Amino acid sequence: MNREKSQKIREKKRYIQAGIVAGVAGILALTAEMQQRCLGQNYFEIIVDNKVIGAVGQEPDTKEIIQECRRQLTEITGGYVCLDVQIETKKAHKLFTPLLNRQEAEQLVLEELKHKVLSGGVSAYTVSINDFKASFASLDEVSEFLSLVKQEYDTEDQFEVVYSQDDDHSADTFLASLQRSGQAAEVEDAAEPENTGVDALCAGVTKTSAKRLSYALGHPGEKNYETGLVDLGFAETVTVYTDYVDAAELDSVSAAAEAVTKEEETNKIYEVQAGDCLSTIAEDHDTTVARIMELNGFTDETAYICIGDEIIVSVPEPDLSVWKTEGIVYEEDYEADPQIIGNDAWYTTEQVVLKEGTTGHREVNALVTYQDGVETERTIAHQTIMAASVPAVVEQGTKIPPTYVKPIYGGRFTSGFGKRWGRMHKGVDWACPTGTTVYASSDGVVEYADWSNGYGYNVILDHPDGRKTRYCHLSKTLVTAGTSVSQGEPIGLSGSTGHSTGPHVHFEIFINGTQVNPLDYIN
Repeated sequence: MNREKSQKIREKKRYIQAGIVAGVAGILALTAEMQQRCLGQNYFEIIVDNKVIGAVGQEPDTKEIIQECRRQLTEITGGYVCLDVQIETKKAHKLFTPLLNRQEAEQLVLEELKHKVLSGGVSAYTVSINDFKASFASLDEVSEFLSLVKQEYDTEDQFEVVYSQDDDHSADTFLASLQRSGQAAEVEDAAEPENTGVDALCAGVTKTSAKRLSYALGHPGEKNYETGLVDLGFAETVTVYTDYVDAAELDSVSAAAEAVTKEEETNKIYEVQAGDCLSTIAEDHDTTVARIMELNGFTDETAYICIGDEIIVSVPEPDLSVWKTEGIVYEEDYEADPQIIGNDAWYTTEQVVLKEGTTGHREVNALVTYQDGVETERTIAHQTIMAASVPAVVEQGTKIPPTYVKPIYGGRFTSGFGKRWGRMHKGVDWACPTGTTVYASSDGVVEYADWSNGYGYNVILDHPDGRKTRYCHLSKTLVTAGTSVSQGEPIGLSGSTGHSTGPHVHFEIFINGTQVNPLDYIN
């Protein structure tokens, strides 16, 4: 009986072992099957003309795939290949999606492109500037096209189009730029500048420029002025690469130049500065208030905007802009930089003039940079002092002043600083649910924390820089007079006490006893 029982136990163990072996074999087989399938990681779909043709585990270089497919198609067709195709990749995530290796992916792309090979393809040079593209029959036509673009800014043909290897792309891709005519030979033949002790200032410039700069620094009494057109360049990256295109798609030089310099509306992000309103922003960017409202979803032309806000503006810009630097000479009054005497007991916002300076007069040679006719930079290259300015002597603080932050998290801005309902509104309001925590806008000492008629429960803080802040219509104060608080420390809970139209926080900043617009001071 015991023998039969032992035999059954042994047979049961063999069945279990066989089941384990079969299970492991099944898992191994499933794993082998799933090695080329997504098991939860991100992968990349390859899309040819909006059609997903496969997926790979690592993001592929679509340019390399196109080049390899073009090479193979050239061998297959025995001639030039012209492709009108768009290949892109898109990150995706779906379990058990079959994944291709590089060779399989290239083969699928090749099969798809076989149906898109155009007849009549010709060798061409394609110019790419952001979204703008134009193809020309020769590199000479490319140079003619770019020369037409810069012609308005270089009427005497002082600059020429040059090409350099684009190290970030393939060997048949170049970058186009502008260089003063004959500069390469001039640099090669130029003598080394004399040792004037200013080698560090001359590092990184051409030998000719270094020689001129060294001489100017070594002879400060002479009028070594730079005048006329000093420098010229393209504001955008201009890429040129060899290509094959349909013969009918070759561009006319003049038509392409007209198209690339035509101003089109371009959306840009603008950061709101002090003193801005929608009308001034529109005027500065050659657009309209209505257009800004449309782009940003504003329903009112008096919409509130705060310093540091980012809004969308539409500006007229060409696809290819040209910048130029000109040297100009003029006379002007000037004031020498003041002599600063530091005071470690004052904030940097505090200063006292100990001795008044005098106004001088000078002749200035300035280098002015313009882009599309708008001045973008001005630096003084040389100056001749006619009457020297005596600098003022100023005592100024060295301590960094306190910063101020918004006293609540979130909230909806409902009222700004200024005239409201026929009277002055001396703070700013944020609507928020009753009980929202109100925080100290800056380090300070509690001057008052109690009820004040129209303000309801409110807290007033004294700050080290002499300013005060007030937090009004609270449902509860959390501090008492005389207590020191740190920036961001809870001081009360929002409410609707006093003269209030609903739950909100009314916030004020005082400078020299007078309320100022808090939005000009809070970060």
